[in-house]
Amino acid sequence: MSDLRQDLKAEFEDPEYRYAYAESFLNTKLATQIKILREQRQKTQSELGAVVGTKQSGFSRFEDVNHSVWKTDTLWKIARALDVRLDIAFRTFGSIIDDKEHFTKEAMQCQDFDHDPAFAELSAAGVGQPCPARRNRRRIYSSDGRRHRLRSAAGGTQGVGRASGVSGGGVGSASSSAPAPNLILRANAMQGVFNGI
Repeated sequence: MSDLRQDLKAEFEDPEYRYAYAESFLNTKLATQIKILREQRQKTQSELGAVVGTKQSGFSRFEDVNHSVWKTDTLWKIARALDVRLDIAFRTFGSIIDDKEHFTKEAMQCQDFDHDPAFAELSAAGVGQPCPARRNRRRIYSSDGRRHRLRSAAGGTQGVGRASGVSGGGVGSASSSAPAPNLILRANAMQGVFNGI
């Protein structure tokens, strides 16, 4: 057993310490990754702040490891400004060990969509380019009731019902000016997943 694992095992016996440590690590990880991704894209705090809807001084808070008040809708805006997805998950306390071991600049960098290795080969081949035929698109709704269109994976159209979010600035809040990605549901692919839960 590693020294870190042994130390944390002993310290994590105290629930207050365990949760304080996890919260502090999450705050540090979020702030650090935001800074790393901003620098990777060669953007200033002012430039990203303008996209997110805040001044430079407001955006600098998001890169402060002591910042501890994170709103999901703000994280969505930051993710959108950086052209990456936001991943929020519940995890075991033991996963902190792996997270700490991979707490490096290289591990925290990720490409924007245009440079995403998973899609780069497809983009070069012309796959996934927008389809000009309107009939191959379908409507989706965000929590604020705005209607959007997506190309159907099956080539047809499918209506998607109005999705609802969590109130109070949480996941899928209607306060965001852009549609929240978690509310954009692909009817054919996702319906079976939601029904199975």
